[in-house]
Amino acid sequence: MVMTSKFTDAVQCGIVCVVVAAIVNAAPSSKLPSGFIRCSKTDPNLGECLRDGLQKAIPHLAEGIPSLGIVKIDPLRILSLKINQGKGPVNINMSFTNIDIINLKYVQAKKVVYDVKNYHLHFETFVPKSIIMEGDYEINGQVLVLPVVGKGKCKFTLDVSKYSGDVQLKPVVKKGTTYYEIANVKWTFVPTLLHIRMDNLFNGNKELSDNMNLFLNENWRELLQELQPAFEEVLGVAFGEIGKQFLDRVPENEIFLS
Repeated sequence: MVMTSKFTDAVQCGIVCVVVAAIVNAAPSSKLPSGFIRCSKTDPNLGECLRDGLQKAIPHLAEGIPSLGIVKIDPLRILSLKINQGKGPVNINMSFTNIDIINLKYVQAKKVVYDVKNYHLHFETFVPKSIIMEGDYEINGQVLVLPVVGKGKCKFTLDVSKYSGDVQLKPVVKKGTTYYEIANVKWTFVPTLLHIRMDNLFNGNKELSDNMNLFLNENWRELLQELQPAFEEVLGVAFGEIGKQFLDRVPENEIFLS
């Protein structure tokens, strides 16, 4: 069964709206597959254990976990993404369809901190390869005083020195068993380079299209300064949906040792 879902109300009310594709097994297992690390909440080195566990889990998530009803996340398919940026030097309406996010399998876990009492998880990761978003786009608006309009294929290549995530969990009891729900996700990153390619700008005028792509890439810092909150929201929604699929199926007593 193919399911589309909007993960949080926050993404429906302004800058960005995202619809993520997921495939759900009708009767998934609640047991962690072999290879996953389980940690004790009383371990004085809980953060290090969770970091190692996250790193061990990444290849499984990248390739999918059929027993948990989770399909591969590299590439991660975003069915629909809309960005409406109406303030500052970037004033655009931009929509994407069938966007694939590529190279998530190379994520490296660097730091994890878990507040057991308040169910708050903080983690920092690094990706040694570029994160790529490619698919179909449509844009209309103005970027740094220049008009821009077009519809076609696009590819965004993003290099980042650090990704940081904060996840607020909430325990819920289902039929006597405690699970976690994701109450909120915040995702930030420190960019080092953004390369943009949008085909068929200005109704296929190659000269104008090439010049606009050149202009966007020469001014990527200014562009990303305006759009980064939207892209961070995209990543937060995408990773939040992955986490939701996982936590819906695996109870607390399978994640942590007693």
